[in-house]
Amino acid sequence: MKKPLFAILLLLIASVCYADSPIKISGRGEAPYTNIIGKPGKDVEDQARQAAIYDAVNRALENQSEALREQFKSIGKTMKVDTFLKNGLVTETRKTELLVDPKARTVTALFEGNLDLTSLRDAMNAAPVNTASAPAVNLSKAEAAVFFTCRETSENITQKLGVTVSGSSAKNKEAEANQTASDTGVSTTETTLNQGKNSLTVTESTKSDVQKYKLDAPSREILGAGMLARFSSKGFESIVDGSMMESSADLDQAFGTGDAVPAAVWKKVATDVRTTEPTIKYLVVGTVDFSIPTKDPVSGMSMESGTVSGKVYALNGTGLPRVVAALEPQDQKMAAPTQQDAKKRVIAKLSEQAADDIITKLHNKNGL
Repeated sequence: MKKPLFAILLLLIASVCYADSPIKISGRGEAPYTNIIGKPGKDVEDQARQAAIYDAVNRALENQSEALREQFKSIGKTMKVDTFLKNGLVTETRKTELLVDPKARTVTALFEGNLDLTSLRDAMNAAPVNTASAPAVNLSKAEAAVFFTCRETSENITQKLGVTVSGSSAKNKEAEANQTASDTGVSTTETTLNQGKNSLTVTESTKSDVQKYKLDAPSREILGAGMLARFSSKGFESIVDGSMMESSADLDQAFGTGDAVPAAVWKKVATDVRTTEPTIKYLVVGTVDFSIPTKDPVSGMSMESGTVSGKVYALNGTGLPRVVAALEPQDQKMAAPTQQDAKKRVIAKLSEQAADDIITKLHNKNGL
């Protein structure tokens, strides 16, 4: 896959322009102390502050991906106050208030500050997965092939209803209903009401909502460049762009008609990766879906909406890839003077979010 220099520069500039803003956080934490006489020691105060910071960050992550929340619950409580403050993960916006309760022999810390989400991710992805004595994670050894298909909705077919009524003669007094369904997504319900010699048959046809896609190859090029740039900035050296492999076209074709990928395509992808890059341990396969463009009701500018989602597969032995994690769907909506500019802004954010979530998932699965 060719990566034009201007596309890479554009994404790098967009990453700076749309970098995550600090998140305001506040939290409360307690720590017990045992000495009867005198004030609690600094170690107790630090424990209370650490608990308050953990509480603040943990609550701030409620709107983030499940993978990030899972990672913080595993690693966050082992991170000391200095790790948070001196490394710039969080900053205090006001002096932490310490409340001492001599009767309960506890120290309560009230923390207010800002959270740098990117720095927090980097610190946790560099931390040991299991124990405090384990060596730091070496991101350069992570080996994965990443396949992403960009597609946009070309047509939304709304639900269609059809009702027909017919009459005939019948001898019995009864009512019955039969329902059938076809492979086309159409279900038919037929109800027959009999009253003496007369009968009335009501037939109702229902077609489920159908969404049609068209592939967006230019967006995939930009997304791939953005994700690889993000991986590289985080220290990865062994992430392979799946779009460079022959089987990528088969995945694109499958995703172009929906979310169901035939077994034959999975087999071809697995064989392609094992043959081309035999050291690859994981496959990351996903889609970026763009909705039909709209107009921003306030500014009147073009509005683009995109959603990134996917799954992480372990590539072991000679069998089919096995699902080990799912990337939580993440949305972005951006406005710009032109439709293409709005889409580029969405891609710039989604490429970072997808790469960050992949890194976190691999870290949580001991894939680094």
